Amino acid sequence: YDFNPRMLHSIQRSFVNVIAPAATWRRGLHLGPLCCKSGHYKITLKKDRPLTYEQANPPYRIGVTKGWNSWNASTLRDPQRQPYSAAYEDEFIRKFVRGTWQKTLLSDVVIKRRHREIVIAMMVCPLPSVAAMHFLTSYTETLLSHLFKALVRVELQAVRGKNNVIFKYI
Repeated sequence: YDFNPRMLHSIQRSFVNVIAPAATWRRGLHLGPLCCKSGHYKITLKKDRPLTYEQANPPYRIGVTKGWNSWNASTLRDPQRQPYSAAYEDEFIRKFVRGTWQKTLLSDVVIKRRHREIVIAMMVCPLPSVAAMHFLTSYTETLLSHLFKALVRVELQAVRGKNNVIFKYI
């Protein structure tokens, strides 16, 4: 197959005219490789930017040195369940937990699904009273279990401060 630059130019023009004729007509269509730096944090000169363990590992190391933040095994038992619904539910759970545990949440929320059970794991800064911790835990479990009609369990790991969660500085 012979490469014809005129054909490529005509393909680019028709493609650009279909997508966004006013915005990208002057710039053209770039067919180069995508930038491979997504998920990487820029190193500062003073090396004073703290990173947690989740942030310190680049995305290509997921499954090698660190695990996923969402584990979904619920479709093994119920194959009629759509896989994208778990992603929507996971995002709702993360937003709900961030709103409920506002000032105490220190790490990313890890969600594990097993059949009809949802396990939410996170690191929190301990509250002054133990009753408040128990209330927030039971509130989260009860509300989410009624909403999703599944057993919800919250696993907390109490950490003394934000400095104990820092993995390294860049």
